[in-house]
Amino acid sequence: MLYLTILLGGVFFAGMAMTINEGLWNNTVLLFCIILGGLFAMLGGVPRGLYIIDPAGVSNETAWPCVFAVVWGVFVVSVTIMRVLFEKSSRTRVKFVPPLEKAAGPLMGLFVAVMFTSFAAYTMERIPINAGEWEMSEAADWQKTAFTYARAPFHNVVKRFAEPEGVQTEFFPKS
Repeated sequence: MLYLTILLGGVFFAGMAMTINEGLWNNTVLLFCIILGGLFAMLGGVPRGLYIIDPAGVSNETAWPCVFAVVWGVFVVSVTIMRVLFEKSSRTRVKFVPPLEKAAGPLMGLFVAVMFTSFAAYTMERIPINAGEWEMSEAADWQKTAFTYARAPFHNVVKRFAEPEGVQTEFFPKS
């Protein structure tokens, strides 16, 4: 779990570094794409991954890599398609007042980094950890806390979307 926590820190740092100079408009569009792409990935990618492995009769212990890859594949494809569609539909970039752009651009970049890190933590918790690949009980308290806080933003998005629709969000329930 220590390495997963360090990985999440690296993902956050990379996300922040890649978005700090992108500006308010690009970061806002990217945040929208990450949230929607994450919802598509979790609510559409997991059933597709299970559909792929279902005919083979693979157990949960060996099925999680396939489901994990499909979820991240759906995420990457959906975010890429949305970004291309947004760029093609609006060739003119929205311009903001320079002080607002300088303050809100990096702040929105922070939100993008938080949401992307949260999606990564959420997928790790929902797929390999719930499948029993990594034991959360063996982690130190600070690692459990860091992991819980890291996955919380995306967990709240999925929960608020899935509950009213009656969508099952436990894909690999612990036995």
